Amino acid sequence: MIHDVGGRINESLHLLGTAKRRTLAMFWLLTICLLALLVIPPLIAVLESLWNRQGSRDVGFWAWARTVGGTCHVPWGRRVSPIVRFELPDGEARGRAVQLPGWRRWRVELRAYQDIPFDFAARLCCPPRDPLRWRTPGLMAVNIFADEPEHLNDFSMETTEDRLLRWLLRHEQTRETLEHLQANCGAEHLELLLANSIIILRADTPRNWKVGSAVEHIGPPLVEMLRRLSADLADLGNAMMRAGDFDSDVPKCAVCGQEVSDEVHHCSSCGVYTHRGCLDMMDGCAHLDCEESVDALPGLPALLAQAAAQAEE
Repeated sequence: MIHDVGGRINESLHLLGTAKRRTLAMFWLLTICLLALLVIPPLIAVLESLWNRQGSRDVGFWAWARTVGGTCHVPWGRRVSPIVRFELPDGEARGRAVQLPGWRRWRVELRAYQDIPFDFAARLCCPPRDPLRWRTPGLMAVNIFADEPEHLNDFSMETTEDRLLRWLLRHEQTRETLEHLQANCGAEHLELLLANSIIILRADTPRNWKVGSAVEHIGPPLVEMLRRLSADLADLGNAMMRAGDFDSDVPKCAVCGQEVSDEVHHCSSCGVYTHRGCLDMMDGCAHLDCEESVDALPGLPALLAQAAAQAEE
C-alpha cells in the first residue's frame, strides 16, 4: 500500500510539473506573439519609408530637369519631393512626385503658372471619374457627343465655362495629344485641372514603380502636353484681355475665376482670396511661391519678401 501511495504522489508531482511547463510555454508564446504584433508593423513601415524615400539620390528628378532644360530643387530637411522648375514662354512650370496609398504607387504632377489668366476652371479625367461639383462654384459636368469636333474618348469633363472648354478642345493637335496621353506615359489615371491661371496635370502610376523611374518616364509626355496647353490658353487669355472681358472691380477666386462671395478663404501668407472648395482642390494656395503653396521652393518666399521690402525702402 505504501508503494502505491508513493507512486501516486510521484505521478501527481509529475503531472503538476508538466502543467506548469505548459503554462510557462503558453505564457512565453503569447508574449512573443504580442511583441511581434507591436514591433513588426512599425519595422515594416520604417523599411518601406527607407525603400521609397525621395531625395537627391533619385536621379530620375535630375534626368527630368535636364530633359526639360530646367533645374532640380531639393528641400533639405523635409520629407517631400524634389521640385523640377523650368520656364515656359507664357509662364513658369514646376513638377514633383507624391506618394499614393498602396505599395509603391506615385503621382507625378506638373503645374504651369500662367502670366495671363484664362478666367475659367475645368476638370478632365481619364478614365472617367465622378464629378466634383461641390468643390468649385459653377463647376458642372459637360457631355460632348462623339459626332462633335470637341469629343474626347474615355474622358469625363466638368467646367465653369462650356464655350471656353470647347474652344480649347477644337485645337486638333491639343485634343489628340490629350486623348493619347494616358497610353503614351503608361499612367493608370490621368487628371487635368484648369484653374483660372494655373494648369495642373496629374498622372498616377501603377503599382511597383520607383519614384525616379516614374518621373523620368511619365514626366516628358506631361511636359509636352503642358507646353501645348500653356500656349493655347495664353492665346485665349490675350484675346480676352484685348476684348475687355476681364472685370478687375469684381473680386474673383484665384482658382476658378468666379466671384468670391461665400465660403471665402483668405491666405494668411500672401493674401489671396479663394473659395474653400477651390483651395482643397488645389491642395494649397494658388499663388506661386506662397509659403502655403505645394510648389513653394525652400527659402524662396522669404527671399522674395525681403526683396519687396528693400524695393519699398
